Amino acid sequence: MPTIFDKWLKTSRPSVINISINGDASTQVLNLTARELYQTQDNLRAVVDFIGNSIAQLPIKVYIRDGEAERRRDRDSVAALTLWRPNDYQTQFEFIRGLVDEYNIFGSVYVWPAPSATSPSGWDLHIIPTDWVIFTESGHPYKPDSIRVCSRKGGTAVDIPFDEVIQFKTYSPGNPSGYLSPISALRQTLSEQVEAGRFRRQLWRSSGRLNAQITRPKDVAPWTEEQKKNFATAFREAWGAGGSKAGSIPILEDGMEIKPFSTSFKESEWTNSVKLSREAVAAAYGINPSLIWHSETQTYASARDNARALYAECLGPIIQMLQQRINAFLLPILGAGPETYVEFDLAEKLKGSFEERAAIYQSACGSPYMTRDEVRAELNLPPLPEGQGSDIVTPLNVLIGGQASPQDTAADPYDYPGIDNGAKKLEPCGCKECKNEVELRIKGKSDKDDDEKVEAVLDSFFKRQARSVIPKINAGGDDYWNAERWDKELAEDLEPVLVEIADKHGKEAADSLGSDYITELTRKYLSVTAASRASTINKTTLARIVKDLETDEPDTARVFEVRENTAGTIAKAAAGAVASFAIQEAANQAVSEGAPRVIGRIVEKEWVTGENARPSHAAMNGERVPIDADFSNGQHWPGEDIGDPEESCGCNCTTEVVISRG
Repeated sequence: MPTIFDKWLKTSRPSVINISINGDASTQVLNLTARELYQTQDNLRAVVDFIGNSIAQLPIKVYIRDGEAERRRDRDSVAALTLWRPNDYQTQFEFIRGLVDEYNIFGSVYVWPAPSATSPSGWDLHIIPTDWVIFTESGHPYKPDSIRVCSRKGGTAVDIPFDEVIQFKTYSPGNPSGYLSPISALRQTLSEQVEAGRFRRQLWRSSGRLNAQITRPKDVAPWTEEQKKNFATAFREAWGAGGSKAGSIPILEDGMEIKPFSTSFKESEWTNSVKLSREAVAAAYGINPSLIWHSETQTYASARDNARALYAECLGPIIQMLQQRINAFLLPILGAGPETYVEFDLAEKLKGSFEERAAIYQSACGSPYMTRDEVRAELNLPPLPEGQGSDIVTPLNVLIGGQASPQDTAADPYDYPGIDNGAKKLEPCGCKECKNEVELRIKGKSDKDDDEKVEAVLDSFFKRQARSVIPKINAGGDDYWNAERWDKELAEDLEPVLVEIADKHGKEAADSLGSDYITELTRKYLSVTAASRASTINKTTLARIVKDLETDEPDTARVFEVRENTAGTIAKAAAGAVASFAIQEAANQAVSEGAPRVIGRIVEKEWVTGENARPSHAAMNGERVPIDADFSNGQHWPGEDIGDPEESCGCNCTTEVVISRG
């Protein structure tokens, strides 16, 4: 039974003729067609080529759906082979680039799938240039019946049924079977550019190479018309375009002067007109102009963000249109079933940034996703012997640290979670006789207040030291450094602060263990620690001063400025070492006293690696030893001032006292 739509078609039967863009006055600019504008206007070509190349570099892949959540790559079907090799004269890249360029220039492009006896798939895809299309005639208001094509003037025209071609087109308001080129919105801008180019050429072809005029004094004898003509002719022949003296300075007589002038016409303002044209063309195609042309305000961060947005906001609509047209109209012609579809592989663009791609994959799977042999293959290296590289190595911070991926870190540097080694963590309840803990952990880590107190001492000391040392160096004396004085002063400044930090953390730990913390037992050690830290800090300062004085332009003030800037790092290492010492001392005292929470329990300490740790310390992460034993690097706790300075200087690792049932 005929529908209302069918009845309307029979009564209206409009004859719609879509004249090709080559003859469409709406997109002609000063008698230049869209093709000629693309050939001559550099800004238009830059945008069109940028879009075409950006999309064409994305491989088209064919997939087959197996249920809702699974899919498999199709490489052998007719559709896959056809898109892999569209024809015998174009690669996939060249075909897609031509398709997108034609679409962006004319607003429409036809692809003709034709059977082929030589193609691996049995089909060839041919792009029909839009300016070959003479017209499309139809009795249907939404689609043509056929298109008439002629490749050259005076040639034979061919009518192709519309059902045998695939049309990729823009939308034309009021003409649903037609199309509209983006160039039609650029008529004014491109007209100005064409006229501006003609104006500039006229300036260069004029009589003088200078944008100036020649004047004669008003009180000299006037020239006759013949004299004016002779002078103008001689000047143009000598200093005009191609003249023997072009580019040189003319010598004038009779008081004549050359007075430069500049036109106020917009067309002569080259820089501004170019910028205007670039922005207008880019806007018409939905592209950020800074992606193609460098901007004065562009930064690395903004360039990176713009590049990321390119395939989402800028090119996403065109890519989606191409995918849907291919899936809905081309694949059925090639015999593909409804479960087959194509996609542009956007992941190809991520290959330009290995770090971003690795971070995305690692966050997605929550752990390393490649074996060592797979990585070595990417680097063209042979696999490790005897299958050593065939397993995926999972870092401890994922395997037993409870983190989602190897890249996870604590959000707050003053609340580092440490390693729980698969055991249950319990916060101290304060009970003297609690028997229910599976494991008790006490963190030995300084807090922000501790670090800032030590930093304030160092900052004040460096300023005082600079006021004394710099004048002596400037005076040319060799006795500018008094090691004994500086070591003594800094040690005296540091000791009370270190004692305060130790008492705070030691007493907190003792309370958790149900024991008392005897501060007097720690005084001697803390005094030695303050002296050792002071000596190390001053030796480093002196070494940097000596090195600076050996340069051609010494700047001792800069040396002290750098030391002040690093005071925070030095303070954090010192405060952290004292906090680690304090909780271990509290545990030792609790064991000696027989505190309830340690009786019958195993008391150990565990190394917790800090941020940006040196490799030797990173390897110790999670290492657990008895409370009175040394760690594998010979230290009792991180930052202990014994042994190799390389193991203690600047260390921001911490410890945790671990008390568990035997």
